[in-house]
Amino acid sequence: MNYYNFFSNVDESKLILYDRPWTGSALLPDNHIILGKTPFSGWPSWETFVIACHELAKQISPPTWVFVDATWDPVMATNHTLTQYINELKDIFSQSKVCMLSANAQHFYDDLPGCVYFPYFLMHTQYGSLNHQPKAGRIGCLNRRSSAHRSWLMYHLLDKNLVNPQQDVYSVNFANTLGTDSYREVDAYHDVDTILRINWFNQAQRKFLPSIQTHPDGFPNDYSIDHPAWHTGIVIITETEPLPCVMITEKTAKGILSKSCFSVYMGEAGYKALEDLGFEPRFFSTHAEEFNIDPIIDICQTITTEQQALEYRNLHLDKINHNFEWFAYAQGELNQRPWWPKYQLKLNAAFDML
Repeated sequence: MNYYNFFSNVDESKLILYDRPWTGSALLPDNHIILGKTPFSGWPSWETFVIACHELAKQISPPTWVFVDATWDPVMATNHTLTQYINELKDIFSQSKVCMLSANAQHFYDDLPGCVYFPYFLMHTQYGSLNHQPKAGRIGCLNRRSSAHRSWLMYHLLDKNLVNPQQDVYSVNFANTLGTDSYREVDAYHDVDTILRINWFNQAQRKFLPSIQTHPDGFPNDYSIDHPAWHTGIVIITETEPLPCVMITEKTAKGILSKSCFSVYMGEAGYKALEDLGFEPRFFSTHAEEFNIDPIIDICQTITTEQQALEYRNLHLDKINHNFEWFAYAQGELNQRPWWPKYQLKLNAAFDML
């Protein structure tokens, strides 16, 4: 075992050896350790993480590689701050090569020394059995985790009567949209969620119920494609961050694995990264990002019936099947899957910079 989870409370900060393998390790060089639950989301503080790293460095033999797992967190820090963090870890693990594995798709293109985009959504083992169902309904848009950009989108779709429970499957939670997620507090970062809260939220709360679900399920956080929203003619995916941090998470993965014709609300770097990994994610000419939700509004205004949605999906079956097969979920070793040779080039180039 070579994965260390960061633990912190008021009394101590430490990195604890994790007792289960980490899937992404299979693609990394030998003789490495991985530092997990890292504080790129704003809590706990970077300073307490550094203290734990100093202690760990005293306790272990220097590995050839030290990888920082930021593969499932919004990496909100600027590249300048990340460079400072990486250099600090290089000083602590002075006999090792240090590299951050980032969830931010923009890092696929930034060529930031010591940082590489790591598409962990392709490596997850938690999607379970893929229970494909006959496609039915027009639009599916599942918004389980409360977030301002998701509420912003659904507020407009509901306000304009662009979705209805007779032919669409959707959910939104207005009640906790203004919750204080800790990662919103990272210095020098102001995301679209923060700005979107300012003017419209009180109006949404007055007009709509605190939570709306066409198929009530208690808003679970799961990785399966069992919900009916993943089996409609068109699927609208609201990714974790629409910009500037661009994440491709299990949400987009479920769009691929459910064999959906989808549009993803995320930054352009996410679409480019999918394409550079070998996928064909563009089922529509434009996509929503940051403040611009017009592409989704256009879909809802143009494709007005279930039949139209299913016919539109059928026109793109080649792309849908390609994406599903290219993902190759649970099909042998990671380095035998179709997307690996394309990603391997990027990964090796990042390692060569160290």
